[in-house]
Amino acid sequence: MGSMGYYNTTAPSYNQQYKEEQSRKYEFAFNSLKIVKSDSILDVGCGNGLFIEEIADIAGFVVGVDLSRRMVEIANEKGKDLKNILLICGDADHLPLREKIIDKVFSFTLLQNMPDPKRTIMEMLRVAKAGSDIILSVDKKSFTGEGFRKLIGEVDMVVTSLINTGELKDYLAICTKSF
Repeated sequence: MGSMGYYNTTAPSYNQQYKEEQSRKYEFAFNSLKIVKSDSILDVGCGNGLFIEEIADIAGFVVGVDLSRRMVEIANEKGKDLKNILLICGDADHLPLREKIIDKVFSFTLLQNMPDPKRTIMEMLRVAKAGSDIILSVDKKSFTGEGFRKLIGEVDMVVTSLINTGELKDYLAICTKSF
């Protein structure tokens, strides 16, 4: 079963399995940058909308993209009363958005599932405005800290913080788009 099949199958129980771990990543991300009401946010690999639920009240507009149709259906159901969100079933390597329109991009535990993580990051950069914050996490089982830093170094971003703590199963990078 590929990644999409796995996520389609586990969509209904995803929060029970991963909410605590994901919430710890969100907390570290929130503590590392400032989000204002005018910010447009992109959550790449949004899953069933767990992060979107946490950020919708503090951001101006939130777009979530996920390849799993079932995950997006669940996210849409949970967020049906939120007026400032748009959820899209789509490919992280071909984001259905114009260039340079997003203030902050988040992608939690997605890159290790992508065939070419560098391409995925480049696509995120394409839709981000100059100076945008880009927050990425990768599973420590799939990347070393050095390997993650090297991947980020291959694209035009500045790493302001690489968080590696025993509290997280992921490395979390807080970056800024430099162009």
